[in-house]
Amino acid sequence: MSGSGDAVHNETKVISARSQARSKLSERRAELLKRISDNQRDLERALASLEKVDKAAVRRDAAIAKANEEFEKKKAAAELAAGRSLAQVAGRGETATSISELVDLDVAMVRRLVKLAEENNDSTPPAQRSSEGGSEAKEPTPDVPVAASGS
Repeated sequence: MSGSGDAVHNETKVISARSQARSKLSERRAELLKRISDNQRDLERALASLEKVDKAAVRRDAAIAKANEEFEKKKAAAELAAGRSLAQVAGRGETATSISELVDLDVAMVRRLVKLAEENNDSTPPAQRSSEGGSEAKEPTPDVPVAASGS
């Protein structure tokens, strides 16, 4: 009978080993599912955070574009006003070279600004023209020395 007792004992060991294996596999499966779930949650958080970066970049780019647009408008207005003033000086006989020396600007810049004013002279509101000296800007004189008058 000891033979049948060993068989029962061995069968119990086999069932116990199967049960242990199932239990361990079940624990591993649960750990794996938890790890996958935790990874999914954290990856979703990471992607949501990165989307915030993208949205912030879009807002930044829009703000930069708006600032550049405002700058260009103000720059154009300032250059036009400067050109009108320089055209007034040129209209009183100063050359582009002498003006450039007086205001420490490149001669090409003086000419560009005066030309800009001349090109936009027709679109200047009358009230603004009268506040700038009352007369239309004359063609700038060529770069020749200004003759001294009376001496």
